[in-house]
Amino acid sequence: MAGKGKVAVTAFKLGVKYGPQIWVATQALREPAKEAVGKAMSSERARRTAMAHAKSLAEGSILKVYKGDASHWVVFSADEPITVYPPTDMPLSTLLDRADLTKRIRPDERVGPTDRAKDAATAALRRGKPNQVN
Repeated sequence: MAGKGKVAVTAFKLGVKYGPQIWVATQALREPAKEAVGKAMSSERARRTAMAHAKSLAEGSILKVYKGDASHWVVFSADEPITVYPPTDMPLSTLLDRADLTKRIRPDERVGPTDRAKDAATAALRRGKPNQVN
C-alpha cells in the first residue's frame, strides 16, 4: 500500500514543521480554556441547585440573570423572588431591575436544544469582543 506510506511521510514532515507552533499554542490556550470550562460548570451547578429549590416551593420557578459576565439563577415562589444561586452580595431587586420575568423556567417545563442555543447566543453576545471593557 504505497498510499499509506506517503500519508505517513507527509504527516511526519508536517509534524516536524508545525509541531513546535502547535505545542506553544496549546500551552498558551490551556488556562483560558480551563477558566471557560470552570465558569460553565459552576453555572450549570447553580442552575441545578436553583431548580431543586424551585421544585420544593409552591409555584416555584427560576430565572437566569447576569451580573457583569457572570450568570446567576434567581428562585421565585409565585411572583416573589426568594434567593439567588450562586450567592451574591447584590440585592435581588437590583439583579431583577431589567430582567424579563416572562422568561422564567418552571421545574415541570422541559428546556429544549433550541432554548439552550438561544441562551448560549445571548451569553456570547454579552461577553463582547476580546480586549473590550464591558
